Amino acid sequence: MTTRKAFSRPLVSHKIRTFPNLIQAAAFVDRLTASNAAAYRFNIQQTAADAWTVARVVSGGAA
Repeated sequence: MTTRKAFSRPLVSHKIRTFPNLIQAAAFVDRLTASNAAAYRFNIQQTAADAWTVARVVSGGAA
């Protein structure tokens, strides 16, 4: 399997906040992007402690 070049860059992000479940994390991102969704990119990750972390994408990821 070959990875397309547009997806080969590492994702650099800054942690903003952690939530106990995915629903709360997604609602937080929805509130942040309500005014201008094109201006922000966020990443939601599940942690080993079974929490959900929202991070602002600084660079990398899909072009």
